Amino acid sequence: MEYQVKTYYKKEDVPPLADVKFFHYVSSFDWNKNISYYTPLMLVVFRGDKPVASMFALIMRINRFLYGSVFKRCYISQQPAFFDDDADKIEIFDLLISSLVKEVENKVFFIEYRNINDAVFGYKGFRENGFYSVKWINVRNSLQRKRKIWDQLSATRKNQVNKARRKGVTIEELTSYDKLREIYKLITKSKNWKISNKFPPYQYFVNFFHDYISEGKGKILISRYNEKIIGGIILGFEQKTVSVLYFWGKEKSHKTYYPTVFTLYSAMEMAEKEGYEFFDFMDSGYLNINAGKPRFLLQFGGKPKATRRWYRFNWRLLNFFAKKIYD
Repeated sequence: MEYQVKTYYKKEDVPPLADVKFFHYVSSFDWNKNISYYTPLMLVVFRGDKPVASMFALIMRINRFLYGSVFKRCYISQQPAFFDDDADKIEIFDLLISSLVKEVENKVFFIEYRNINDAVFGYKGFRENGFYSVKWINVRNSLQRKRKIWDQLSATRKNQVNKARRKGVTIEELTSYDKLREIYKLITKSKNWKISNKFPPYQYFVNFFHDYISEGKGKILISRYNEKIIGGIILGFEQKTVSVLYFWGKEKSHKTYYPTVFTLYSAMEMAEKEGYEFFDFMDSGYLNINAGKPRFLLQFGGKPKATRRWYRFNWRLLNFFAKKIYD
């Protein structure tokens, strides 16, 4: 029986689907609602009347005041959600990616597919649809080894966690909405986001708090010192895996309290105690384990894995030159 693809722009039109892949939950529509320059959509593959796979995508304007396809981007994260173990995943993904290109190629300037966690997955479908790739590294920790998370830390990280504890740094779960604005401001002050136009608006985090944390699909953990928030992490939950969405720390003003190190270790310890099997930092940088961020994350005991990010400009000439440069 042949597969068919349907595209949905409203959550209420999507058929009931199981939560399999974090970034492809149907509730992703709720996560991205009430943001004027976001357009969420979901592609669902059917075999007969039975859904066998789904893929959520997000069209974003780079600026809320600029319109037209040249100012729009389309982003997709993670491998699609598959609901039938016997289905041909390669054939289905080829169908999904070609359907996505047809759906958005006249609506957006650029398509980016990230966090696949596999350098080979989807290769044929991406190539046939004009994508080019950039090599990235994924850092992922196993939480169910015989060695506990603490024993997997480097000696330096252990010392830093112990120093933070002795100085009175504590970790807690955010359960009250009233601190969300403060947390958002702390994240946006991070140097990593000052030059980025892709950082989500405040409403994005409000939606996450109301529609994900309340449903047990995510958590926000914060580190405190003397009642001040000095670090934090936002986590998403998917079956056996915890995904790191954002983490930050006030490294300049509280450097000797190691807020980022303490926050990351505390989050991993929480995931370990709650029985999760993996702690996924997702795409952590270009394929170079000696680069700053991958080297930092690998000191928490994770393993590096080569992956790719796939890109496609919908201007053929520009895409041609991009493929020449990167491939």
